[in-house]
Amino acid sequence: MNMNTKRAVAVMAASVTLLCVGMSSATSASIQVDTAAYNNRHWMTVFTNEVPLTWNWPTNATSATLAIVGMNSSLTTDFAPATSNYLWEAFTGDTPAKEDVCDLTLTFYKESSTVVGSLTSRLAIVQAPFGLSPVDTGASDETWTSLTLMGNVVLPYDGRWTAATEAATVSQLVIAKEDGMTQTNNLADASGYLGWKLESSAWGNGTFNLALTFPGTVMDAWTATLVRLPTGTIIIIM
Repeated sequence: MNMNTKRAVAVMAASVTLLCVGMSSATSASIQVDTAAYNNRHWMTVFTNEVPLTWNWPTNATSATLAIVGMNSSLTTDFAPATSNYLWEAFTGDTPAKEDVCDLTLTFYKESSTVVGSLTSRLAIVQAPFGLSPVDTGASDETWTSLTLMGNVVLPYDGRWTAATEAATVSQLVIAKEDGMTQTNNLADASGYLGWKLESSAWGNGTFNLALTFPGTVMDAWTATLVRLPTGTIIIIM
C-alpha cells in the first residue's frame, strides 16, 4: 500500500469516526409512543395541572367555543380564528384534590350560529401519576371496596388486562344498586375511564354491584361490590 493509499484510508477512517460522533451527539432522549389509537389509556391521562390544547381551524369557521365538562367542575370559553391553542388548568396546585373525567368539546361556527365542525376528547384526572394512590398489599385489605371517604369515582377499564379480551373494541359497564337504580354504560372503546358521579346524585348510599363486559368476547363479566356509607358519625349500640 503506497503513501497516498494509506493517507486516503486514514482520512476515510477519520471521517467515519467524526460521522459516528456527530450522530451520537445528536441523539435525543427517548420518549414513549402510544400506537394503539383505540385501546390506550396513557394518552387519556392527565400528568400535569397545565394541559396545552392545540387545534386547526376549518377554512370557513369564524368562531369557536370550547366546553370542558367534568364531574366536579366545568368551563366554557370562546375563541377567534387568530387563536389555535389554549392552556387548560386541569386543577389547582401540584396534585389533584379530586379525581375527575372531563369531556372536552371544541365546536366551530360560521357566522356565530352554523356548526361547521367539532373536535372531542376525554381526559381523566387521577391521582396515580402523582404518586397519591393507596395500595392494598394483602388479601385481607379491602379498603378499596368502601366508598365511605370518596366523592365522585373514576373507574378505569382496559380489555388488555387479559388475553381473552385484548382484541375487544367496545365494552359495557353496568352499575346496579341493590334494591335501587341501575345504570348501563355502553362504551365506544375497550380502554378508557368512566366517571361515576356520586356527589349530589340520586345514587345515595348502599351496596353497589359493578359488572364489566366486552361484547364480542367469550369472557364472563368482571364483577365487584362496593359499599357507600352515609357521611358523618355512626353510633352502633350493642
